[in-house]
Amino acid sequence: MTLNPTETRKLGHLLRRAGFGARPAEWTEYAKLGVAGTTDRLLHPETAPDHMDDVLKDIQGDYVDFDDMGSVKKWWTYRMSHTPRPLEEKMVLFWHGHFATANYKVDNPRWMWQQNQTFRSHALGNFHTLLQAVSRDPAMLIWLDGADNKKGRPNENYGRELLELFTMGVNSGYTETDVKECARAFTGWRYDREANTFAFHANEHDDGPKTFLGQTGPFNGDDILDILVRQPQTAQFLCTKLFKYFVHDAPSPAEIAPLTKVYFSSGYETRAVVGAILNSPSFYSAAAFHSKIKSPVEFTVTALRTLDAPFSATNNTLIGATRAMGQDLFNPPNVKGWPGGKTWMNTMTLVNRVNFAGSIAYEMGRRGTLSGHLRRGIAAYGTAPGGLDTPEQLVDALWGMLLPGHSPTAQTRDALLGYARDQGSPGSVNFDAKAGGLVSLILSTPEYQLA
Repeated sequence: MTLNPTETRKLGHLLRRAGFGARPAEWTEYAKLGVAGTTDRLLHPETAPDHMDDVLKDIQGDYVDFDDMGSVKKWWTYRMSHTPRPLEEKMVLFWHGHFATANYKVDNPRWMWQQNQTFRSHALGNFHTLLQAVSRDPAMLIWLDGADNKKGRPNENYGRELLELFTMGVNSGYTETDVKECARAFTGWRYDREANTFAFHANEHDDGPKTFLGQTGPFNGDDILDILVRQPQTAQFLCTKLFKYFVHDAPSPAEIAPLTKVYFSSGYETRAVVGAILNSPSFYSAAAFHSKIKSPVEFTVTALRTLDAPFSATNNTLIGATRAMGQDLFNPPNVKGWPGGKTWMNTMTLVNRVNFAGSIAYEMGRRGTLSGHLRRGIAAYGTAPGGLDTPEQLVDALWGMLLPGHSPTAQTRDALLGYARDQGSPGSVNFDAKAGGLVSLILSTPEYQLA
């Protein structure tokens, strides 16, 4: 189905922000659904059959070892690259940054994988329920020193980050006393390594009265979470963070206010808030288009999906590549997660993006799959109505496939045309000779770094 330029622009934007682009066959399906139908499909991942668990039992002949961090990283990257539920995985990535937990301290790949599965189970679910699950999560209990939180000797690490980073936000009205009382409420929360379940140690729990955010009672951890999700500051903080993740980095109060209403009216449902964001005028505003720098994971996974590249083309290099670009999955730099934005871009990380662009084109070409994949992709995206016989047609076809709805600058297009033109006959082009180099160049352009 051929979309008009406005529809193409909106659909391309939606799929980049609410997912990781689209494989050619997916683009064909989404184009039939249109922007509204695609939005609904993305928001309801349960309508798309998820065969990934069966596929992921075996990656290139090697069973996934959930006790090996490299294997777990590969597992998740493969899932993002192939999932039929892209918004679900995009939300798993969001929660991984929001509840940032690192294996360099947890030192238990299986628990990191379990946390990842928790994020997936609650990706678009109820925020209150997710908070309860995360507070009982073994990786989080280790990461923020739950085992050291005991009656008479409360450890404030989880209580502080729960208020500062997970719910209300910094400088949102709580006091140091609130942090201390919050820590007391979570005393005795443990994880039983042998039974592999959450455990509550009553003898280590402080069941005395606590005053938290103006309320007094013999609160436990769940009571604290009940209070926190009802706070206007929590609604403001979470809705603002989700807006910035999907739209742009400078929301106005008028853009956030409707979202906080949805947060409360829905009973803290993430799906309702994200749906309000994706269906808002702000999402398709001029301020939103091409305003966010792709994270290393977004950059690499989007390239894999759009090119319909076999995972084997980057299987041995992808994890190292994203790490070199500044994003080591399951190892955010600290409890605040990755700062994102312009911090993704510096001399070294940009060089590593260019190197990745060249390696994926080279590997697909070496395996003899690039030409066929590109021709099928161009056909699915419908970006070569006049054929592929001239440099202009080839450049525009590949650009339209890799960046649907995002026009290149005149300078970028001229540079790509200069490469595409055959020296002997500038008006013609050799597809097989030029396509790989053009793919590498397009993935390296300033435009491609933006979502």
